[in-house]
Amino acid sequence: MRQRGFTLFEIMIAVGILGFIGMLTFGVVGRSMDGRERAEQITSHYHGVRQAMLRMAREIEMAYVTAHRDCEDPRTRSIFASANASGGMRLDFTAFSHYKVRADANESDEEELSYYVDDNPDDKKTTALIRRSQPRVDDEPREGGIEQVLAPNVKKLEFEFYDSKEDRWVDEWNTTNMDYRDRMPMFVSIKLTVVDPQGKDEVFVTKTRVMLRNAILIAGTGFTRCAD
Repeated sequence: MRQRGFTLFEIMIAVGILGFIGMLTFGVVGRSMDGRERAEQITSHYHGVRQAMLRMAREIEMAYVTAHRDCEDPRTRSIFASANASGGMRLDFTAFSHYKVRADANESDEEELSYYVDDNPDDKKTTALIRRSQPRVDDEPREGGIEQVLAPNVKKLEFEFYDSKEDRWVDEWNTTNMDYRDRMPMFVSIKLTVVDPQGKDEVFVTKTRVMLRNAILIAGTGFTRCAD
């Protein structure tokens, strides 16, 4: 019996079918990889925003002002002050939020902190949420220390403060002014406007409670309230 093999035409058809199947498989795998990358990008985006909001809330919660200071030495002054800025608002304050990295470091749990929106040092075309920290309180509570990007692609930062004395929310607070001297807001509302991975603006809001609402002044320590 004579054996008959595949013709060239049949082989070409088989190769074409295999190529078509391979192309479909490659497309499915490629789309799956693209979808996975987009999902990871979105997850990373929201995780970063959540962590930034959580850190701000925790550190503002530990903010304080104190009357335990040398009236002749401005380096011992503590503040909690908001101000209008190009990226919405800026908040400068002192807090009991510092962690010593080295056991023998000449530092305490006090530090100066600032939150504001500025140019992203890693991408000058975008803006970012900046956190400034300095482990020693000095006479320039709005300057010095280390700046770091807390969250990228942030367009605007806004705060509101709940005044328990007046029972209302206000859009500014400054403990160096007479109206708010030696007292803190009960609650602080934090609002971030962030550009999502699709280029659209998203707004995130959270609130935190300030634990130490009055200036620290322990009787019997010899400290008195300064005239300023």
